[in-house]
Amino acid sequence: MIITRYHKTETLQLTVEFLTPTFLGGADQNAELRAAPFKNLLRQWWRVAVGSRLANHTALLQAEGDLFGSVLDENQASASRVRLALTPVEGAFLLSEKGIFFGKTPHPEVKGGMAVENALYLGFGPITLKNSKRYIAPGSKANLLLSFPCEEKAHMVDLLHYIDAFGTIGSRSRNGWGSLSLSGEGFAKKDVQTFATAPVSHLVSDKQGRQYPSLLGADSKGVLCWEVDVQKGDWKATMQSLAETYMTLRTKINIKPQGLKERHLLGYPVTNHALTEWGGNNGRMPSQLRLMVKRSPDDQMVGRILHLPHCLPEDKPWKNNLGPPLDIWRSVHAHLDANKHFHRCGGTR
Repeated sequence: MIITRYHKTETLQLTVEFLTPTFLGGADQNAELRAAPFKNLLRQWWRVAVGSRLANHTALLQAEGDLFGSVLDENQASASRVRLALTPVEGAFLLSEKGIFFGKTPHPEVKGGMAVENALYLGFGPITLKNSKRYIAPGSKANLLLSFPCEEKAHMVDLLHYIDAFGTIGSRSRNGWGSLSLSGEGFAKKDVQTFATAPVSHLVSDKQGRQYPSLLGADSKGVLCWEVDVQKGDWKATMQSLAETYMTLRTKINIKPQGLKERHLLGYPVTNHALTEWGGNNGRMPSQLRLMVKRSPDDQMVGRILHLPHCLPEDKPWKNNLGPPLDIWRSVHAHLDANKHFHRCGGTR
């Protein structure tokens, strides 16, 4: 990681390694290396790295706009003070259109237990029954040049550690696609157990929590992040483990009969279980669970499931129909703790 100074600006040079197929859509919805999604990735994890230090959502938006630029209105428009440039590493960057397959898993709610393609389950949209969109191939690398105000150095380095440990990018990135790893001179990977956390009971509480991710969550067993080791750096085997675990977890959460059920709190919409009061099939509430493939501090490829907790939006009519969200999330955590293939990050293997 090379640091230079020029007119009160710091510059970091890093290498981005793509660990799973990455769907960064261009104008034709096929992949290309673009700066805009990386700018969004920086903003997303800046909110987690810095969010808990700011009083509320309004203060967060103001600080984010001051650093990354804002177009809220004519009086508040400002240019970003963060600049980045991405260039492919010559000989180590490839766009591919090859089909993506890594096994099938029986889904109990599809035709009485029909086996479904794991890749399709995690990537429906860019991946279809017949083919997939063009993607950045796993193993591809790009150079990242990042410039920002000197006074923001600590926050920027902090958020880069979040991205390296938990960040994914592009279409279906919450399901493990677009997983990436950062490296560079002076950039050391951070152990998951060393990140700042808050009790999950506080983060999902109406009185104490916020309706956006602002910190990692933890309980008595540690950070709400589970990990599976995969031999020989096989991203397909890692994604297969994630798909099987995620499918089993979701189908064990109550969804029948029709109406608002516990599984809706894991993310919305739910296939074949739309709610009129939540906007039907057009409603959206992103899942707090994030799947990813990462490189551990000892440079081994691992799969991770992260619960990034926050309060539910107040406009969702869940309060009078279901029990406390924390109870539902505790059942999810218990299911993951009981999975013999996964362990808490930093826990016993």
